[in-house]
Amino acid sequence: MLWPANSPDLNPIEHMWDELCRGVQQHPPPPANLGQLLQWLQQEWNGVPRAFICNLIHSMLQRCVQYLAHNGGHTRF
Repeated sequence: MLWPANSPDLNPIEHMWDELCRGVQQHPPPPANLGQLLQWLQQEWNGVPRAFICNLIHSMLQRCVQYLAHNGGHTRF
């Protein structure tokens, strides 16, 4: 199977970035500097539930099946 290098349909890290972004946005006000942003990202990364990460990993089979079924087109992922 050919795997496009930048396919968001097959790349579960996009969902992880969304999760981290939502967590950082819950900190009021926005980060004052890059150091604070990095600190918040590390806190959010450490707080991501293991079940969320396992779900992303276990979804890879279904991602590949959907990709093949749609001939490389858009999938629900």
